[in-house]
Amino acid sequence: MSNPPEPQSRLMTIKQVVAATGISAATIRFYDQQFEEYLGVSRGAGRRRLFSPQAVARLQELRRMLKEQGLSLRQARQALSGGAPAAAAPGETAALRAEVAALKAQVAALEEQVGRLREIQGRTLSLVDGLTGR
Repeated sequence: MSNPPEPQSRLMTIKQVVAATGISAATIRFYDQQFEEYLGVSRGAGRRRLFSPQAVARLQELRRMLKEQGLSLRQARQALSGGAPAAAAPGETAALRAEVAALKAQVAALEEQVGRLREIQGRTLSLVDGLTGR
C-alpha cells in the first residue's frame, strides 16, 4: 500500500500512538509485522515507525477485529483482503456455548463456596477473639 508522504508534523511515533490509543508498543509492533501492507506505517531515521492518522485508524480497526470481534489473524487477513472471514463449524458454536455455560456454573459454585468459607472464617475469628479475651 503506497501512500503519498505525510507532512512530518502529522506523523506520530509509536510512543505517541500508545498514549493516544492505549494499545501497547509490543502489540503495535506485532500488528505492524503481521499486517505491514494494510497498516502502511512509514519509517523514519533509524527505521523508526511513524504513523499517519490513517495508519492509527487502521491500527484501531485491526485491534477491534482481533480483540472485540475475536477474529484470528487468518480471519482478519481474509476480511481485510475483501473476503468474508471463515465461519465457525456448525457444531463448534454449540459446543463453545455449552462450554461457556459450564464454566459459568463452575464460577457460580466457586463463588458460593467462597461465601461459605468467609462465614466460617468470621465464626473462627470470633471464637479466637472470645478465647483470647479481646
